[in-house]
Amino acid sequence: MGDKFQLIHDVSPGTTGWTVKVVVAEKFSPKVAQRSPTKYQNLTLMDSEGSTVQATLYGQNITAFQDELLLGKTYLISNALVKETNAEYKAKSGEIQWTISGRTRIRRVEENNSNLLISTYSFTDFEDLPKYMDSNVDISVIGMIIDIKPRRIIQTRFGKECQVQDLVLVNKRFDTVLLTMWETFVDNECKYICQNLRKKLILIGKHLKVTSFNGLSISTKADSSFFIDGEFELVEEFKSWGHTNSKIIDNMISEKHYLTSTPSKLSSKLSVPTAEKDFTEIKNIQGLKTAKQFFWIKGKASVKVLNQTYWYMSCNNCNKISSENYGDIYPCVFCKCTDAKAIPRAKVYMQLTDPTGYINATAIGNPAEYFLQSNAEILMNQTLIPTAASMRLSMDEDEIFYVKAMTQELSTDCKFEILFIVNPSQIAGDKNTGKAPVEHIGEPIKFLEPTTKRSLFHSDTDDAQSSKKNVTSQRLRSRKKINEF
Repeated sequence: MGDKFQLIHDVSPGTTGWTVKVVVAEKFSPKVAQRSPTKYQNLTLMDSEGSTVQATLYGQNITAFQDELLLGKTYLISNALVKETNAEYKAKSGEIQWTISGRTRIRRVEENNSNLLISTYSFTDFEDLPKYMDSNVDISVIGMIIDIKPRRIIQTRFGKECQVQDLVLVNKRFDTVLLTMWETFVDNECKYICQNLRKKLILIGKHLKVTSFNGLSISTKADSSFFIDGEFELVEEFKSWGHTNSKIIDNMISEKHYLTSTPSKLSSKLSVPTAEKDFTEIKNIQGLKTAKQFFWIKGKASVKVLNQTYWYMSCNNCNKISSENYGDIYPCVFCKCTDAKAIPRAKVYMQLTDPTGYINATAIGNPAEYFLQSNAEILMNQTLIPTAASMRLSMDEDEIFYVKAMTQELSTDCKFEILFIVNPSQIAGDKNTGKAPVEHIGEPIKFLEPTTKRSLFHSDTDDAQSSKKNVTSQRLRSRKKINEF
């Protein structure tokens, strides 16, 4: 990018006769303004020194420039409207903002400035993702897209319906992680990915966040942006790696272990606190009013109400409750998946205590299976009130819990859900052996049912082959008895 043109910092309100050579570093999806019906689209433009400016298109100009200002391409731009950014947006958007309209002159330049663009990225290794869980810190990742789950509809706590879709990314160590795409990313990026999934596209994502959903996953934010199969050396290197390891990758796609209820093994690398001062005392969150908070608690858990149902039938796509029989394929009314499958999911209502007090909490899925030392299918077949002989009902030693505070209907107090359970002795073992700490929901707990002598923590493929045989009148009677408790 030559020096004969002005740089971004040379242009300010009132500057005339300027031309700046820029590369389109980010191009965001069009949005509707919060305080008006005006539609707008933001772009991030970068000059040869790496300086950036936010440029915005409004209304009909979004459609007019749809085929211009392509992501990663280089342009000469002049006569854009330059103005100071409103004070409330300066921290995020910078001091100066450009507005692009029909009066703006834009000319494409055939230059490849991909190396300059990629040099501004700082990629987070998959192994380091747990460090940023639930922190809302911006991260960037690169990975190969090996699968995409069906689109689903979710309802927010404000009653708004949103569409989401999960991608499965793999890195060069064959670690996988889910990337959840929200709203406009489903209509745009996910649509393109679905059409080209067999090409094993390489995705570069920026302005993403790490969440504790489904064990550990990545999610888009309002200002996330993506390059899919961008013209970068890094992408070509990744594709070459994929070609070399195509058999291993194809086998991963065929077996689909990453789509079972067991989270990615990356969950085993959680940054669990070890100092007592880093744990939250339960007395400090009793009667908590503010939701969407996360806490590490060291204490014990126990079942105080034996007469509860320790499982529920759920949709395998969204985990919402289902009235269908085990193994049935049906249209889910919650996520709108037309071929959802009914599967059991463990859940337990328990009391979490430490020396300062107690709270009631729910564990669902893997944390529930770990605590109960049982399996959702076994729990579904349980016909008697549980005893210590049939499942674990209390803990003898302190363990570490990662707890989320959530809003509760008909109450201003929060309710709590246990997302992770970690054994402190295994963290101590990590310090002594140098090995990564083992986190209990990172690997499946395997149980053998005496009548079948096989693992019940099996894949969806196994379920498909056996579910119809297992839905017997005896099981249905068992379910009825459990629900009557």
